[in-house]
This record gives sequence, structure tokens and C-alpha cells, in this order.
Amino acid sequence: MILKFSIFSVIFLLFAYFVFRKAIKRDYKSLMKLSPISYMLEIMVFGIHANSIYLILPTPWPNIPQLPDSQVVRIVSAIIFTIGVVILFVAWFGLGTKSSLGMDKNKLKTNGVYKFSRNPQLVGYGIMLVSFTILFFSWLTIIWIILYLIASYFMVKSEEEFLEIKYGQEYKEYCISVPRIL
Repeated sequence: MILKFSIFSVIFLLFAYFVFRKAIKRDYKSLMKLSPISYMLEIMVFGIHANSIYLILPTPWPNIPQLPDSQVVRIVSAIIFTIGVVILFVAWFGLGTKSSLGMDKNKLKTNGVYKFSRNPQLVGYGIMLVSFTILFFSWLTIIWIILYLIASYFMVKSEEEFLEIKYGQEYKEYCISVPRIL
């Protein structure tokens, strides 16, 4: 299991790097938005990551593994997951679905949850992942979260470069006043 997860981790990070730092960066540079192919690749990166937890869970995909016996752990995890879902959907629908998916970025969004984080969708989804790490805690689930953080960094870096070109000084000022994550 550890060897399989290690090999997956290297391949996943290489794929995420290619998608975010090469394909998406190229689209932003030439098209000033994501192409449908880059959009699908972006979804694939996060879909692959989300499903990769099955490499370290004691149950085959798509079955839900047995939850821990501790009711406190289950409740805390459920509360954290719910907070993440709320943040994710508030950010997603607050930005607009096309903009949220990188397909349409006509106006820089700086209000709502975007006053607190430049990437609240990633924050919300990351919080959801933390809830799984709490439920199925191991050093492998911590590595799983780290893989998400690295892939997200690749994505954010490409988006920031694009947004700086597109919005110039307005985006630079936004970056000074609002943190990348929290």
C-alpha cells in the first residue's frame, strides 16, 4: 500500500504540475481563459486526488469505509465537513459558476468571501478534506492533504500570474489586502 501510494503521489504531482503550470498557464496566456480541455484537466486533477484516498483506506472504491467508533470524532468531522461545503458553495456561487471554473473572468471579485481569501473555494474544499483526515487519521492521510496543497499551489500560481496580467494594479492591491488562503 505504501509503495503504491508513493508511486501514485509522484505521478499525481507531475500530472498536476503539467496541468496547472503548463496547459492552463498556456491557455491563460494565449486565450485569456481556460479552454474546455484545460477545464476538464483541472477537474480531473481534483477528481483524481479526491478518489486517491481509496489507495489508503481499508475499503475498495466506491464503498464508504467503516467510520471510527468515537462519536466525538464523527461529529467533529461532520461539522468540519459542513463548514467546508458551505464555504465552497458560497464562494462558487458568489463568483458565478463560469468564473468559478476559470471559463469567464471578466471582473475581479473582491467582495463576499473574497474579502477574506483570494481562494475561498480551495479553502472550503481543503476543510472538507481535513474532515476525512480526522475520520481516517494516519500519516498517509496527512500526506494526502499535502498532495492537495501542492496541487492547489500549482493552480493558484498560474491563476495569480494570469490575474495580474489581466487586472494589473487592481489585482496587486487586492493581493496586498487579502491573503492567498486565510
